Amino acid sequence: DDTHLGQASAALMLHRIVISAARQAIGAADRRQERPAMAVIVETLRRRAMQPLDLAAFAAEHGMSPATLRRRFTLETGLPPKAFQLRARMDHAKQLLATTDEKIEAVAAMIGLDDPFYFSRVFHEREGCSPREFRARYRRM
Repeated sequence: DDTHLGQASAALMLHRIVISAARQAIGAADRRQERPAMAVIVETLRRRAMQPLDLAAFAAEHGMSPATLRRRFTLETGLPPKAFQLRARMDHAKQLLATTDEKIEAVAAMIGLDDPFYFSRVFHEREGCSPREFRARYRRM
Protein backbone atom coordinates (compact mmCIF):
# COMPACT_ATOMS: atom_id res chain seq x y z
CA ASP A 1 0.00 0.00 0.00
CA ASP A 2 1.64 3.25 -1.16
CA THR A 3 -0.48 5.60 0.93
CA HIS A 4 0.80 7.57 3.92
CA LEU A 5 -1.06 5.17 6.22
CA GLY A 6 0.46 2.15 4.45
CA GLN A 7 3.96 3.61 4.70
CA ALA A 8 3.49 4.39 8.41
CA SER A 9 2.20 0.88 8.99
CA ALA A 10 5.21 -0.63 7.17
CA ALA A 11 7.59 1.60 9.15
CA LEU A 12 5.94 0.51 12.40
CA MET A 13 6.28 -3.16 11.45
CA LEU A 14 9.93 -2.66 10.49
CA HIS A 15 10.54 -0.88 13.80
CA ARG A 16 9.00 -3.82 15.72
CA ILE A 17 11.20 -6.30 13.82
CA VAL A 18 14.34 -4.28 14.59
CA ILE A 19 13.41 -4.00 18.29
CA SER A 20 12.68 -7.74 18.48
CA ALA A 21 16.00 -8.60 16.81
CA ALA A 22 17.86 -6.27 19.19
CA ARG A 23 16.21 -7.88 22.22
CA GLN A 24 17.14 -11.35 20.98
CA ALA A 25 20.74 -10.26 20.41
CA ILE A 26 20.94 -8.78 23.92
CA GLY A 27 19.44 -11.97 25.38
CA ALA A 28 21.98 -14.13 23.54
CA ALA A 29 24.83 -11.91 24.78
CA ASP A 30 23.51 -12.17 28.35
CA ARG A 31 23.34 -15.97 28.08
CA ARG A 32 26.95 -16.08 26.82
CA GLN A 33 28.03 -13.91 29.77
CA GLU A 34 26.21 -16.24 32.22
CA ARG A 35 28.26 -19.28 31.20
CA PRO A 36 31.59 -18.10 32.67
CA ALA A 37 29.74 -17.10 35.85
CA MET A 38 28.27 -20.61 36.08
CA ALA A 39 31.71 -22.12 35.48
CA VAL A 40 32.96 -20.17 38.50
CA ILE A 41 30.00 -21.35 40.59
CA VAL A 42 30.56 -24.98 39.56
CA GLU A 43 34.26 -24.75 40.42
CA THR A 44 33.46 -23.11 43.77
CA LEU A 45 31.11 -25.95 44.68
CA ARG A 46 33.69 -28.51 43.52
CA ARG A 47 36.29 -26.94 45.85
CA ARG A 48 33.82 -26.88 48.76
CA ALA A 49 32.29 -30.30 48.10
CA MET A 50 33.52 -31.78 51.39
CA GLN A 51 31.90 -28.98 53.41
CA PRO A 52 28.19 -28.80 54.31
CA LEU A 53 26.14 -27.00 51.66
CA ASP A 54 23.56 -24.42 52.66
CA LEU A 55 21.98 -23.93 49.25
CA ALA A 56 20.21 -20.68 50.21
CA ALA A 57 23.45 -19.11 51.49
CA PHE A 58 25.44 -20.42 48.50
CA ALA A 59 22.85 -18.97 46.09
CA ALA A 60 22.83 -15.62 47.91
CA GLU A 61 26.62 -15.54 47.77
CA HIS A 62 26.32 -15.70 43.98
CA GLY A 63 23.48 -13.19 43.73
CA MET A 64 20.57 -15.46 42.89
CA SER A 65 17.71 -17.36 44.45
CA PRO A 66 18.12 -21.05 45.36
CA ALA A 67 15.65 -22.01 42.61
CA THR A 68 17.57 -20.03 39.98
CA LEU A 69 20.88 -21.47 41.15
CA ARG A 70 19.46 -25.01 41.07
CA ARG A 71 18.02 -24.51 37.56
CA ARG A 72 21.14 -22.91 36.09
CA PHE A 73 23.48 -25.34 37.83
CA THR A 74 21.49 -28.30 36.53
CA LEU A 75 21.58 -26.88 32.99
CA GLU A 76 25.35 -26.43 33.25
CA THR A 77 26.30 -29.77 34.85
CA GLY A 78 23.36 -32.12 34.37
CA LEU A 79 23.06 -32.48 38.15
CA PRO A 80 21.43 -30.36 40.85
CA PRO A 81 23.94 -28.84 43.31
CA LYS A 82 23.40 -31.40 46.10
CA ALA A 83 23.74 -34.36 43.68
CA PHE A 84 26.86 -32.75 42.20
CA GLN A 85 28.30 -32.38 45.69
CA LEU A 86 27.54 -36.01 46.53
CA ARG A 87 29.13 -37.17 43.25
CA ALA A 88 32.29 -35.18 44.09
CA ARG A 89 32.32 -36.69 47.58
CA MET A 90 31.96 -40.23 46.23
CA ASP A 91 34.75 -39.61 43.70
CA HIS A 92 37.03 -38.44 46.51
CA ALA A 93 36.02 -41.45 48.62
CA LYS A 94 37.01 -43.77 45.77
CA GLN A 95 40.39 -42.08 45.56
CA LEU A 96 40.90 -42.42 49.32
CA LEU A 97 39.80 -46.06 49.32
CA ALA A 98 42.17 -46.92 46.48
CA THR A 99 45.22 -45.04 47.80
CA THR A 100 45.08 -45.11 51.62
CA ASP A 101 44.64 -47.53 54.50
CA GLU A 102 42.10 -45.27 56.25
CA LYS A 103 39.19 -47.08 57.86
CA ILE A 104 35.81 -46.84 56.14
CA GLU A 105 34.54 -44.68 59.03
CA ALA A 106 37.48 -42.29 58.57
CA VAL A 107 36.92 -42.07 54.81
CA ALA A 108 33.24 -41.27 55.44
CA ALA A 109 34.23 -38.47 57.85
CA MET A 110 36.89 -37.15 55.45
CA ILE A 111 34.28 -36.64 52.73
CA GLY A 112 31.87 -34.91 55.10
CA LEU A 113 29.56 -37.80 56.00
CA ASP A 114 29.45 -38.51 59.72
CA ASP A 115 27.43 -41.72 59.41
CA PRO A 116 29.57 -44.56 58.00
CA PHE A 117 26.47 -46.73 57.44
CA TYR A 118 24.87 -44.02 55.31
CA PHE A 119 28.17 -43.61 53.45
CA SER A 120 28.37 -47.36 52.77
CA ARG A 121 24.76 -47.50 51.58
CA VAL A 122 25.13 -44.51 49.23
CA PHE A 123 28.48 -45.78 47.98
CA HIS A 124 26.99 -49.21 47.22
CA GLU A 125 23.98 -47.67 45.43
CA ARG A 126 26.23 -45.56 43.22
CA GLU A 127 29.18 -47.88 42.63
CA GLY A 128 27.53 -51.30 42.75
CA CYS A 129 29.82 -52.56 45.50
CA SER A 130 30.64 -51.79 49.11
CA PRO A 131 33.56 -49.51 50.00
CA ARG A 132 35.44 -52.57 51.27
CA GLU A 133 34.89 -54.44 47.98
CA PHE A 134 35.92 -51.37 46.01
CA ARG A 135 39.14 -51.10 48.00
CA ALA A 136 39.94 -54.78 47.43
CA ARG A 137 39.35 -54.38 43.68
CA TYR A 138 41.14 -51.10 43.04
CA ARG A 139 43.92 -50.90 45.62
CA ARG A 140 46.83 -48.72 44.30
CA MET A 141 49.57 -48.66 46.92
